[in-house]
Amino acid sequence: MKKGAKKNELQICFMGGRQAGVIGALTALAKDNNIVAAVSYSDDLKAVLESLDIAVYKTIRDKDFVRSLSDADLLLSVHGREIVKPDMLKLPRFGAVNIHPYLYKYKGADPVGRAFRDGEFKASIGAHIMQEQVDEGPVLVEDFVDVSGAGSVLEVYNKLYPYYAVVVSKALDIISDKLGRNGQR
Repeated sequence: MKKGAKKNELQICFMGGRQAGVIGALTALAKDNNIVAAVSYSDDLKAVLESLDIAVYKTIRDKDFVRSLSDADLLLSVHGREIVKPDMLKLPRFGAVNIHPYLYKYKGADPVGRAFRDGEFKASIGAHIMQEQVDEGPVLVEDFVDVSGAGSVLEVYNKLYPYYAVVVSKALDIISDKLGRNGQR
């Protein structure tokens, strides 16, 4: 365990972007976890992470980020923009978790845009264990939200943003609980 680390504090490598990425990173930190390295796909997330003295990289393929993955407990992705190769998914001690909108129905890119165009107002934010196949893997938690009345993709996102924090929090609790029960570090 890292010197000074709390018993169930996770050492996290983070990848994400935009407002959802900012929310995910800040939620992980607020739960007394440590982000040891991050890949940012937006200037706003990069600025927040750098203000917290977190090492920020442009791609998950950066050799220093990959080295950080080897020392991490978890890779957490919130609006990640790169497909993580299977060998990289195995590097963190407890694997990787992806936070994804409309996980139950719209896997892959632009799920909110596709759902909005389809008139699907039963939205969700889900957390799943990342596997080789994109947006597959066991679901840890998925919270559903009625976004009826949203007149644009941006309005749907604005209704979903608070649930990113809730789902990240629940997913990290599930992982921390497993660590506590198993006594692993």
